[in-house]
Amino acid sequence: QKLAKEKDALEAEIKGLHEYLTEEGMPGVSGSLIDEEGFPRGDLDLYAIRKARNRLACAQTDHMEVMKKIEKALVLIHSGSCVSVPRATPAPRGDQEMDDAADTAAPAEAQAVMPSPPFALIDEVAEGSPAQAAGLVLGDQICSFGGISRLETGDLNACFAAIQQLVPGSAGTALEVIVLRGNPPARVPLQLTPRQWAGR
Repeated sequence: QKLAKEKDALEAEIKGLHEYLTEEGMPGVSGSLIDEEGFPRGDLDLYAIRKARNRLACAQTDHMEVMKKIEKALVLIHSGSCVSVPRATPAPRGDQEMDDAADTAAPAEAQAVMPSPPFALIDEVAEGSPAQAAGLVLGDQICSFGGISRLETGDLNACFAAIQQLVPGSAGTALEVIVLRGNPPARVPLQLTPRQWAGR
């Protein structure tokens, strides 16, 4: 996956920068760049060291953000994997309450308008986010996002990859989002407009 490659690249860069800054004779990650008399050390390439320290700090921050994204993606993938499509013949499984509710309680009318199985579960809606503005709430199961669905796009990984490509290029453009909500689950169409916001 793209995130995994980005994570590996950042870790390699962080390792290289750390090794450079901690070489023999170097001041390390945070050591002083001035001598005992308060003058810049003449035995060091101060520009290169400052540049390396700055890049190291940026790479570490980027690495933390990538790890958060990976963690969130894993949660979404796990949540989506636990959701099944409501069936005409119920097949409840005791260890999956979501399946039980969808399989046993969804009316025939709701089943008829559910074009694709959910691929993500909303477990957080940040204040002031595009998701909140669109009306998404905790527990919503996303079936379609801007035309991306498991029926049209493929498996969970393909759906998440397609969304990662769609959202950055859709800022300011309303995207149709179809969710299942409630118990019994009802199909709810929403309009989500990607945009920059303080939480992202």
